[in-house]
Amino acid sequence: MRKLWLASLGIVAVLTACSSTTPAGPAATPAPTLEGTSWTVTAINGTAPITGNAPTMEFTDAAVTGSASCNRYNAAFTQDGSKVTITPGVTTAMACGADVMTQEHAFTVALTQVSGARTTGEGAELTDGAGTAVLSLARITDKPLEGTTWTLTGIISGETVASPVAESTVTLTIADGQLSGKACNTFRGSVTAADGSFKAGPLASTKMACASTELSKQETTVLATLQAATGYTIKGNELTITADDGTGLVFTAK
Repeated sequence: MRKLWLASLGIVAVLTACSSTTPAGPAATPAPTLEGTSWTVTAINGTAPITGNAPTMEFTDAAVTGSASCNRYNAAFTQDGSKVTITPGVTTAMACGADVMTQEHAFTVALTQVSGARTTGEGAELTDGAGTAVLSLARITDKPLEGTTWTLTGIISGETVASPVAESTVTLTIADGQLSGKACNTFRGSVTAADGSFKAGPLASTKMACASTELSKQETTVLATLQAATGYTIKGNELTITADDGTGLVFTAK
């Protein structure tokens, strides 16, 4: 009788094992869809960026652009699920402080190491082949056109983007139908800007002489481009104002 009872227990144990269900593991976190998004870099290989000089990344269909810390950059970009490839391309050639330029180099190297992407809470990480985060990202929303102080970071001529004159500052503010700013001289005038359409001028400026021929030429270019402009786009903290002849200005909200 005792042997029969033990055998019965064995059968029950087998049946229980067969009917048990292995608990499901946590669902894999989906990779972020990068196309059409804008981000601020919050860490480069685990190190927080210099305040006021954080790199940015704006992803389009086949490219990623933004500030590398000091200069503007343009890189080719592809994504297939969690697999990401970034191939750095053209950058501007403006010189900044040594610490900013060191950070910019680290960011540029990190771009070449990217092979994947993953979501992390409200942000994302771009990872290398070993799965280590080389760039940590925080999503940014578009800055408002009006009431934001914009600083010139690029001058567009056809397919090229040139840096502003070294150590120069050109600013732009739009509010209540008025455009104002400063290059060598302060300038202002009326502006109509909405839904991507832009029309400014005529612009008036003070008549102070610029400190160099380069600065004078830059001021002339800025004022002429603003008055010829017909459109604008905002991606995150970047404003691009363009004219029909292929010229334009890139501003960043600081």
